[in-house]
Parts: sequence; C-alpha cells; structure tokens
Amino acid sequence: MKLKNIIKVSLLTMGVALTACGDDVENFDNKVYVQAAEKTSTVLLKSTVPTGEATLQVAMARPMEEDVTVTFKADPSKVSVYNTFYGATAEALPEGHYSIANPEVSIKAGGVTSDDVTVNFTGLNTLDSEQIYVLPVTIEKASIGVLESGATMYYVFKGAALINTVPNLTKNLVWVQWDNPAVASDLRKLTAEALVRVEKFGKMLTSVMGIEGYFLIRIGDAGIPENQLQLATRNGNLSNADLVIPTNEWTHIALTYDADNGGEVVIYINGKEMLRDKKDCGGINWAQTRTDEGNGFWIGHSYNRERWLEGNICEVRVWNRVLSKDEINSKDHFYEVNPQSDGLVSYWRFNEGAGTSILDHTGNGNNATAVEAITWNAVELPAKN
Repeated sequence: MKLKNIIKVSLLTMGVALTACGDDVENFDNKVYVQAAEKTSTVLLKSTVPTGEATLQVAMARPMEEDVTVTFKADPSKVSVYNTFYGATAEALPEGHYSIANPEVSIKAGGVTSDDVTVNFTGLNTLDSEQIYVLPVTIEKASIGVLESGATMYYVFKGAALINTVPNLTKNLVWVQWDNPAVASDLRKLTAEALVRVEKFGKMLTSVMGIEGYFLIRIGDAGIPENQLQLATRNGNLSNADLVIPTNEWTHIALTYDADNGGEVVIYINGKEMLRDKKDCGGINWAQTRTDEGNGFWIGHSYNRERWLEGNICEVRVWNRVLSKDEINSKDHFYEVNPQSDGLVSYWRFNEGAGTSILDHTGNGNNATAVEAITWNAVELPAKN
C-alpha cells in the first residue's frame, strides 16, 4: 500500500509551525523544508493490511552550486505539537512499527528537490484501531539552514471506517433477483436489519424493506406519524410511539420475528428494544422477485413510487434466526458483520460506490438492482475523530 499524501488532514497554521512553505521561503535565506502542501498524511488501519509505505521529499527555493545533504529522523517528542493543536490524545507510533529506509538524501547541485525518502510501516494490523497514533518524521540536520515551519511531516494512524460509501435512494427503488429463493422462503424465524439516514419525511409512507400487503417494514401510515416505524403484515400492523426515526442521523433498525413463539415481534432502534408484541403470520416468504413495481420484495419501495426512502441506506440483512439483543449490540454490528455468519441468508452492504448492481455478500447469489441511477455518497462510519 503506497501512501503519498493520501487522505490529508490540514493543520492550517499551527502558529507557523506547520504552515505550507511556498510563501515563507522568500522571506528567509535559502533553506530546506519538507515539500508537501500539507504536513500530515493519514494512514488507515485495517486488519487485512499489515504494512505500508510513505515517501517524502525535501526542497529549497533556489538551486545551489554544490550538493545539499539532508538527514531525517523519527521524533516522537513532536507528538505533543500535534496534540496541542488538535486537542487530541494521540500516542507516538511505537518503535518497531516504522523505519526510515534512507534517512539521508541529497539535493544535487543545480536542483531544488531531493530524491524520495521512504518510510516503511510494519505490524499495522496489530495496533489498536480505537487509538490514534502519530509518527513525526523531521529533518534532523542539513548542510544548509532548515526552515523550521516546514521541517516535519506528521503521519497519523487511525482505524479505517467500516463504511465509506452509501447510496442515496431518493426517488429510487431496489429489487432483488432471487436466484436462490430457498434461503429466504418459509422463514419461521427471521431477523431483518438496515442502517438508514432519512433526510426528510414529508409524505405519509416511507419504505424500508419487504413486501407490500404481506410483511413490510416501513415508516409512517394513515393514522400514525410520518416518522414512526411500523411493521405492516397481512394480519395487521404493529407500531408504537417509541418507534420514532430521526432525520439526518444514522439509525440502525432491527426487527425479529418468531413464528414458533406465537409470532413474537421485537423491534430495536439503535440496539434498544422499543416494541415487543405478537403478530402470527406463519412462515415468511420474502424470496419473491418483483413482477412489477407493486409486487415482490423491495428495498426502499412498496406499492408505488411515492413511498421511496429519502436518504441513505446500507447494511441491509436478512437472517433465518432470531438475533439476541446482545448480538445486535455487539461491537461494530451496526456497520459490518461476517458474511458467513450463522443464519445470515442475504446481505446487501450497498458499498459498491458505482453502478446500479448491489451484491449479496453471503454468496447465495441473490443480488439486487436499483431501477434508477444511484447517487453514491462518501461517508465515514463509524466516525473516527
């Protein structure tokens, strides 16, 4: 993974300590500095990526008649500068996780930039993804003066977001081609989940997932508020005033159903139980491919096009078992699960970032398709400070 100024975080001015050097050099004697528009570069920690590499160069304003030599070193003491500016609690990247392959470089006579300095990172997958680490790499010495305001590059290490892109389903609708219908037929035990961010309601019904007139998770209805979650079934509906879905907030919805326990339904909002009731509907067959826009299993649609979900959706899952409250609230469950998890029969992450095809990550082959072109939005979930 080669990292050269990726996902940069501007330190703005940090007094003058981290100011970009382009304008400063004219006010000083010819001095060397790290050549970079920003003086930080973020390295995202992922369990599957143990190593990384970054490169940097030094430069000066005017060429010299002789070679200029510059030596770099890691300087953990400068982490305090980063923390002071951000009000952060970053730790120094531990020794053993980095090395500078060629700490001494030259700017050749007549030139103004050096060859690359290469910094190698190892064991990144063993670091705590909840902690922020910083490695300051600074100019230790040079054969001419050093511009202190541009002498250091700060490499920032933090856990990668689990979700980086999501679709906006406003005025859109997604259907499933059930090439393997057996996995979602006659579900006597069922858990359905989705992570949504509704931008606004403003209409009577907003659809989440399911089949109209059969077993459908939706928001709003005649006689209840437009922002109140509801399970609509062939044997009547379930809802209550605790099932409020906020706007412009990421909200995890989980619904469990157990036909073998009298049709018990439990609904969770952000992991908190908000409804427990019974509605016996027998085994649920969600494996129905649409025949037109009013039939079959849909995501973000039911009955007609006036019932779209205005906002974002991702992490849509169907299980053939009842998840416990502890499972729903387990670490990072809202944002990601193992596609091979016990009982997971359909898993549409909605993280493609392009196109209209949505992969079923379970390997069961029940992929989904958006009817209209999708607008993809960049996100960072869960958010990392």
